[in-house]
Amino acid sequence: MTTGVRRFAGVVIAAFAALVIPVAASAHALLSASSPPAGSHLGAAPGVVSLEFDQPLNATLSQATVIDPTGRDWTGKVDSAYEIRIPMATNVSGIYTVDWTSVSDFDGHRISSSFTFDVGIAGPSPVLAANAVPGPQPSDIAIGVVKWVEALALLFLAGQVLVSNLALRSPPLEWVRPRFRASSLALSAGLVAVWSEATVGSGGHSLSNYLAFFNGWSGAALIARLVFEALALIAVVRGWRSLPLWVAGALVMLAASGHAAGVVPAWYGIGLDAVHLLAAGLWAGGIAALAALRPPMGWRSTDARVMLARFTPVALAAFAVTIVAGGLEAITQLGSIQALFGTAYGRVLLVKMALVALMLPLSAMAWRLERPHVRIEAALAAGVVAAAALLSSFPTPPTSAARQAAEDAAATPAAGLPSGDELTMAGAAGGDLVGLSLSPGLPGLNRATVYVLPIDGSASAKGIAANIAVNGVYKALATCGDTCRQATIDMKAGDQIWVDLLDGAGSAEAKFTIPALPAQNGNLLLAQLETAMKALTAYQVSEVLNSPGTPPIHALYSSDSPDRTTWTISNAGTTIWIGTTQYTQDGPGQPWQQQQTPVANTVPSFVWDYYRPLTNAHIIGQQVLDGVPTTMVTAFGTFLSTPIWFTFWIDAGGRASRVAMDAPAHFMTDTYTSYDEPVDIRAPAG
Repeated sequence: MTTGVRRFAGVVIAAFAALVIPVAASAHALLSASSPPAGSHLGAAPGVVSLEFDQPLNATLSQATVIDPTGRDWTGKVDSAYEIRIPMATNVSGIYTVDWTSVSDFDGHRISSSFTFDVGIAGPSPVLAANAVPGPQPSDIAIGVVKWVEALALLFLAGQVLVSNLALRSPPLEWVRPRFRASSLALSAGLVAVWSEATVGSGGHSLSNYLAFFNGWSGAALIARLVFEALALIAVVRGWRSLPLWVAGALVMLAASGHAAGVVPAWYGIGLDAVHLLAAGLWAGGIAALAALRPPMGWRSTDARVMLARFTPVALAAFAVTIVAGGLEAITQLGSIQALFGTAYGRVLLVKMALVALMLPLSAMAWRLERPHVRIEAALAAGVVAAAALLSSFPTPPTSAARQAAEDAAATPAAGLPSGDELTMAGAAGGDLVGLSLSPGLPGLNRATVYVLPIDGSASAKGIAANIAVNGVYKALATCGDTCRQATIDMKAGDQIWVDLLDGAGSAEAKFTIPALPAQNGNLLLAQLETAMKALTAYQVSEVLNSPGTPPIHALYSSDSPDRTTWTISNAGTTIWIGTTQYTQDGPGQPWQQQQTPVANTVPSFVWDYYRPLTNAHIIGQQVLDGVPTTMVTAFGTFLSTPIWFTFWIDAGGRASRVAMDAPAHFMTDTYTSYDEPVDIRAPAG
């Protein structure tokens, strides 16, 4: 074989090695869904912000923070393998920013991003998008190149192992003596790659963070990869016959520490990737090993032709396996043809495939005519290698199944929520939301459906047992879903009903009083409420917010149309919102801070405005508040899959004297006073 042909062979092998290296994409843990979603316009702050990811998370290194409009941070933690939950005890109006960092438990890749939602802003506001697949960072590209070198060295080493074993067949070919120097390159590149991944993934050089990074499947696979590479180097130095075992182990761990571990089931993804790599080592690595040899009489000699004859059947079989496994991997990782054309990862993969496809006819013609176009093939090979390096910096797009699973997990289950025109009420059992719906809502036997949602989310609701009692007589509630419990009860007007929840931490009760049956429809009163409240020019609201695990938060709001509001929270911080300007004072005597809001304040505006249409409206009784007779009306609303129950105390003029809102981890009561009494709200001086 001439020098030009050997160079050409080296270029072709490098290109194909780049093609078959599936370590390119990392198993990034991408944000698939959030509650509330990015850009949501809410009437009240959620009690919990939940983030769902499409990969399992490293619980120690993954985190999220919500920054409320006052600048206070609310920090969350990984609640389950795929979810971060951030409890909040605030109801401040303005824009909330969610900053999150995910570290994949599959390969330790780190991603950070942000999005926003707003509370109490009537008009549109600018938001930061969520769920976008982030682009590569310089560190991603650098690590991808190092991993490519590591994989290329392992493939070449596997090829040398194959060629040396083929040479031992009878008659032995004494001139075939690979030096296996790639073993030291593989270990060196592996050490750099693993150290770099650990440094980036752990977010710094903290020993505890490094330990957290390696504590899990991905860390174990990375360490095992280095161990196999070290054993391969020792086997080369000491002449051990176990070298093929260590090389094969390193290639399997290369698959186990990459995005293949993110395939469901994991054994299939890792197994497929390992087969792909091993076959590539036999085929492409074998050709590279041949190109590095120098037959005594050249490649047209009898001994050289014997070597080629032994290698060809192995190469053809390995080539077929590589193509089939590579195709299955592309289907598995991309999930759809649309992802091939509609994502950055897919488009880079298309470029890479096109360059290789262009190389094939040129390479075949060059070998057949023995006139290789070295510069052209070298340029194409450089393009393939560049595409491989770039591909290593992009995450594989989440499959539609993964996206749907994350969205289903983030959405609040509907099991147990009111249906039709059922009489429904809600309350708190400790920190858990409890909704009670009754059908047919008449004296006598009724189906009682209880909705249970703890602060930790619907997954934790599975472990909660529940009983229901009518006037002190208890019976067990049967499970009808993660958040649903049911029983048949005998009831009448005036009965006291308790719903008792029991879990490992103890028990808590929610109490309800049965109104006159059948309960009258409350839609007309809600319509009168809407008309009367929207006609107000000024009012005050005294608010009490109860969130699990925190003391009650008291706030006092004063509003004057068309765009002036001021509020004080727990007798401390004060905010004045006039038009598009907010003035905030952290405490008495503290300096005022000024900031612009994306939209102007709107007065009057009320919390229930954001949860229309309200359904299941029923009159449940009469009550005198501060000497004012009121009619109590319950109603149910939902916003972005979040269940909300309201109770309104409506006076004879259709105005709300009191409004209670029961939502997940968020139990709030607003008392309205000073209707149409002008209030002096002005910008602070200085």
